[in-house]
Amino acid sequence: MPSDTAIDTRKVAPRRKLRFHTLHEILRDVEQLGAVTSETGESLCADGNWTPAQIVQHVTFFIDGAIDGFSFTAPLPFRVLARPFKKRILTKPMKPGIKLPARMNVVLPDPETTWEDAVSALRDAVGRIDSGERMTQPSPLLGAMTHEDWVKMHCRHAEMHLSFMHPAR
Repeated sequence: MPSDTAIDTRKVAPRRKLRFHTLHEILRDVEQLGAVTSETGESLCADGNWTPAQIVQHVTFFIDGAIDGFSFTAPLPFRVLARPFKKRILTKPMKPGIKLPARMNVVLPDPETTWEDAVSALRDAVGRIDSGERMTQPSPLLGAMTHEDWVKMHCRHAEMHLSFMHPAR
């Protein structure tokens, strides 16, 4: 969405209140939203700047990156400021509305992605972990991460992004 029409996601309300503990809970929430809208004929909406498919694609991008590695790091000032707050970042809800530097545009989702493709990619990412792959790559923001830390990070990240998604009101 062009910046002149961008929604200030810090001010979007109400949003769904979510708390995930596993990647399967994230996947289940996404699949349930898709199923509800399919059964009722309602549209799936997102009250932000991305479509529901883009949100799912973005969440999946980070899960895959935690397994495969990332092609970028956050700017040094972000890394220095964030690392002392690692425990808080992994346990407390994330706040929406963070403006990313241009060098991190790679994390932005494809505006042409479809719901089916995004959900399929999320299923594949969760399946990779179910089959034994581990998330042990360094975080672009926090550096070294254990698999368990990555699960917490993905849960907090997905809670924030998926909170914008809902069946049409």
